[in-house]
Amino acid sequence: MNRRFLRQKCVLSFAAAAFLATATGLASAQDPELSVLEQSSLTDTPDGPKAQLRKIGIMPDVWVTQFSQGQTAGDASKAWRYGGRLDAFLKLDAEKLGLWPGSHLNVQYEHCLGQNINRRDFALAPVNTALAYVECDGYHSALSLSITQDLGESVSVSAGKFNMMTLASKTPLIGGGGIDTFMNRAFALPSTGVAYTALRGNAGDRVVISAPYLIGGIVTLRTEQIDFALMIADPRSAIDPRVVEQPFEKGLAVGGAATLKTEIAGLRGFHTWRAAYSNARGFDLDDITDLPRPAALGSASRTKKGFWFTSYAIQQYLVQSAQNPAVGWGLFALATLSDGNPSPVKWSVLAGLGGNNLMEGRKNDRWGFGYFHFGFTEPLLGGLAALGVNRRGESGFEAFYNLAITPWLRLSADLQVIAPWNPSASQATYAALRLQTKF
Repeated sequence: MNRRFLRQKCVLSFAAAAFLATATGLASAQDPELSVLEQSSLTDTPDGPKAQLRKIGIMPDVWVTQFSQGQTAGDASKAWRYGGRLDAFLKLDAEKLGLWPGSHLNVQYEHCLGQNINRRDFALAPVNTALAYVECDGYHSALSLSITQDLGESVSVSAGKFNMMTLASKTPLIGGGGIDTFMNRAFALPSTGVAYTALRGNAGDRVVISAPYLIGGIVTLRTEQIDFALMIADPRSAIDPRVVEQPFEKGLAVGGAATLKTEIAGLRGFHTWRAAYSNARGFDLDDITDLPRPAALGSASRTKKGFWFTSYAIQQYLVQSAQNPAVGWGLFALATLSDGNPSPVKWSVLAGLGGNNLMEGRKNDRWGFGYFHFGFTEPLLGGLAALGVNRRGESGFEAFYNLAITPWLRLSADLQVIAPWNPSASQATYAALRLQTKF
């Protein structure tokens, strides 16, 4: 598929969205009872096939998200790229299917479309998370599958292959996996665990932050005031088929989290503490000056055993809907700290505002803006400096607005400004349009 065709396809896609937005507004004004404009997905008609399937515990969904993104300022090519992804979800409720109570199966299949601008510039963290790991130049598809068993009303156990981007999308003010809120990896998939560093990594982060896919198990305990979670996983990214075929081959990671639910002046807030440890081995950053010597790369003496990570996150609503407390906007922040060797990111911080637009008729719209900074460990920066390579921490700003044309059709505008870790590179600006359709 040539670039001219991709550009034409992108223009047609977004032109169609604009036309549908206009048509939607006209239809809504003429016929307020028109249900297609209020459905959660395009095919979810009243008493239709999806509604009938839900009654027996089968919940399918298909989303298509398209992107047109380019760098408008900076040292890299100013070419724009068109790409996208298809997400197919299937949830099964075993009890409704006449099987055993409290059991749920979650399946997600992802497939790439077109191209993206990740790694075509000087930024370390992907500027388009949704296309950073499932991409046509690498792993073009991914399948995640997990089983959850509820043990009463407050305890559940899950096991399988988890899509961490999908799990991150369940947080109220941040996350989203790059398909409906923030696009940069810093916000779309915040660091939540140990980072397995390999010399020859997979697609995605140039410096690994934490795995986007994990094989493992999670135990969750929910109480009125605090929710607890314990996870045991392979620290490597499970997008690699070898991790699925030979799990825990390089070690395991154990992580725990506690989320305190608070309320200030009637506004909900969440404080989350996380800690994780892995016994896997990573490249010893104290020996980074040996990188030019190929014989040193495979040496066991050049590795260091053990990763640890801890973080604190806060999400506090500042405004909430009187009808639905889950709808509103507020403050979010995250601070992380790691061992610094073999983990290359010693610390990181991010903060911002985001949530729903509470104007009349626009409560389905989402917006957000935030700042992030990754502080790289001294053994990494010092070792590179000894090799004549000058580097620093990386920081950036992102803002987006997600317009809900209908509940199943969303058009987003996104802007990012990145100060890359290469101090000789210019500050870069990225702009993007994103169109999501839920079928």
